[in-house]
Amino acid sequence: MEMKRSVLFSLCIPLMSTAPAFAQDVKQEANKIASAYEGCYAKQDPACVAALYTKDGIFINPAGKHDVATYYAGAFKAGFNKLDATVDDVWQVDNDTPAAVGKFHITGKNDKGDALDASGTWTATYVKVDGQWKIRHLTASPAPPKKD
Repeated sequence: MEMKRSVLFSLCIPLMSTAPAFAQDVKQEANKIASAYEGCYAKQDPACVAALYTKDGIFINPAGKHDVATYYAGAFKAGFNKLDATVDDVWQVDNDTPAAVGKFHITGKNDKGDALDASGTWTATYVKVDGQWKIRHLTASPAPPKKD
């Protein structure tokens, strides 16, 4: 019995040592995608944002499921023009699917010059397409109202 236990333990050591490396690599990739997202946002380019997603990628918020390019065309037209995003944590959903969670803060001005400001939490799953990580789905949830 002791022999079986030590063999099983020795088989698990490589897996334990690769988990932090995987998480670090995924966090680095998620940060690259978040930076690219911010860049697309600054350029007001819905096609640029959509290119960060898989062909069938989706964006979900409290209003429902959206086509990425269509949603962002509307957001930019409404006056949102700046995104700040953080990647707070990453994990592995399965062997080929990492996920991440972070915070977002979007700002801009509407056509009357009034400030637009929204923030909250996002979660995303990623898949590799032609050797590049892409967003398969991203969900954005607004922060709850602040209590007085």
